[in-house]
Amino acid sequence: MTDRGARGMPGRGAQGVTGRATLAPETSAFLVLGTGTWAWLALNGAAGTGGGLVIVLAIAVAVAGLPHGALDPWLAHRAGMWRTRLGCAAFHLAYVALAAAVLLAWRWAPGTSLALFLAISAWHFAGDWRDHLPGWSRALAGAALLALPAWRWPDQVSDAFVLLSGASGAAIASALATLAPWLAAGMAGVVLMALRRCRTTALELAAVAALALLLPPLVYFIVYFCALHSVRHLRLAAAGAAPNARRHMGWVALLYTALTLLAAAAVWLWLPTAEPQPWSADLLRLVFIGLAALTLPHMLVVMHAERAAAAAP
Repeated sequence: MTDRGARGMPGRGAQGVTGRATLAPETSAFLVLGTGTWAWLALNGAAGTGGGLVIVLAIAVAVAGLPHGALDPWLAHRAGMWRTRLGCAAFHLAYVALAAAVLLAWRWAPGTSLALFLAISAWHFAGDWRDHLPGWSRALAGAALLALPAWRWPDQVSDAFVLLSGASGAAIASALATLAPWLAAGMAGVVLMALRRCRTTALELAAVAALALLLPPLVYFIVYFCALHSVRHLRLAAAGAAPNARRHMGWVALLYTALTLLAAAAVWLWLPTAEPQPWSADLLRLVFIGLAALTLPHMLVVMHAERAAAAAP
């Protein structure tokens, strides 16, 4: 184990830094699941945004998505963000306060909140390739990752955004669709650049772009977020932990995932809509607005851990 792995978020491990085409486990899972899902939908008809798909989304996020963020208290402790019981209490208070601030902002300014959530998510997701790409190209890839579905599936993305933020959501979806062709061209350039640095990264970026165009938006989000992004964070966290600490890490993830689900249940009725909505619409709003509330503090913890790891001797 390197010092970087011992002190914070570890390096990319299976992808390496030499450009070797060794596939990380989550890369293989993402490619298999994405290809299999596309083939199944091609044979059986494209999925839309029905209640069954929303249930699958909620379960996938709960089982595979939330646990990687649930490790934030553990990761923060390892990165030196808190050491004492008082520090632990302060960390949790700040974390919850940031999440609550996002929820309040969403009630008061849903359009602005959605736009900021998309921008933060693009940068955070782009961190999946931070070891092999410069910041500008990661930002470009992260933006393309979110914009391509709006280009290929404009009605579905617009409907989802309207559900999340009202009339301003349609304008945001339209803006993404307008930018998408330029971002797609930029993404192609980033893939070509990545070929010279790490072929696995190039393969991942190309696959993410392809699936963003081939899979309906919610299906694409499930496959990318749950099979690649979340699993990668979990693997890197486990790789950076001593073997005897991994069981503790697992219990932390389980505990905070359960607490998050309890909090989500409590918030369910706190996010009313202007008019009655089907239960599937309410669940979809709960999932994405809840993820937005957690993304800001989660991203800050990850950024601090990365800086602590980079500064470690």
